[in-house]
Formats: sequence, structure tokens, C-alpha cells
Amino acid sequence: MKELFQRLRIAAYMSAVLTVALGIVLVAWPMEVTGLICRILGALLAVMGAVYLFGYFMEGRGILSVAGGLLFLLLGVWIFITPTSIATLVPIVIGVVLLVHSLKDFQMASEAKRSGSERWVMMFLLAFLNSALGVVCICDSFGLVSVAVRLLGMALIFDGISNIIIVYHTVQVVRRAAEKIEPIDVEAREEEL
Repeated sequence: MKELFQRLRIAAYMSAVLTVALGIVLVAWPMEVTGLICRILGALLAVMGAVYLFGYFMEGRGILSVAGGLLFLLLGVWIFITPTSIATLVPIVIGVVLLVHSLKDFQMASEAKRSGSERWVMMFLLAFLNSALGVVCICDSFGLVSVAVRLLGMALIFDGISNIIIVYHTVQVVRRAAEKIEPIDVEAREEEL
């Protein structure tokens, strides 16, 4: 039992250290890591597209196999060649969604003002903040990706450090509890029937 507990403790420490290391890598090189992940995704899509095309030429699969294969192949090659383009598209899409929602929010704030609501100014300010965030997402999508990856890295570092602390204190508690347990010394007696 003691060996199992020690192996579990070592595995927990190793996992925590690797988590901290990954977090440090994400904080130090956010765009490089994002580019690598996008390149891996691009390569997988390109291989999938090639498999579809190969299936069409070797097995005579339908025309959809050719269309799907070409789409996956071209998309995979595009992502592999320009990996940050995919990473920066996400904040742009989110920015457009925020802008559309903010337009609706402005409209509702105007309706609230016309209806005599006293909170229309707060609603207008919230709509303005929403639209400003949308513009930031669209204009600085590259910076937002970098910040998001860094935040992810910081979360991993925190997770790893907190796991090390928790494992350490758990080991200390278990050791103290084991030291308090004293063996009971009893004499064996045979009973007569």
C-alpha cells in the first residue's frame, strides 16, 4: 500500500510540473504555440482530403468524395501555410457578433428612453461597451489571441502549482496520521472446546 501511495504521489507531482511547464511555454510563446496547433490541424485536414481523393481515384467513390477531398485538402494547405489566419478569425467572428448585439442593445436603450425608463443611460453605456469590445475584437484579433493563450498558460501554471501544494499537504497529513497509529500488542490464546 505504501508503494502504491508513493507512486501516486510521484505521478501527481510529475503531472503538476508538466502542467506548469506547459503553462510557461504558453505564456512565453503564445503565437508560436497557436501556430503549431494550427499547422497540426492543417496537416490533418490535408491528409483527410488526400484520403478522400485517393478513395475516389482508387475505388470510384462519388463526386462528393472529390468535392469534399478538394475542400479539405485546400483548407488544410491554407491553414498549414498561414496558421495565424485561422487563429485570428475567431476573435473577428466574435467581434462581428458583439457589434450586431450592440446594435440591438442600442435600439432597446432608445426604446427604454422613449418609454420613460430611468435606466436608459445605463443600458446605453452597456451597449456602447459591447460595441467597443466588438471593435477591439475585429481590429486587434491577433493581440486578443495572444492574450487568450497567455491567460490559458497562466491558468495552467496556477493549476500546476496548486496541485503541488495540495499533494504536498495531503502527503504530510497522511504521514502524521500513520505515525499516530500504534501497533496493538496482544497475546494469542487458544480456547478449549
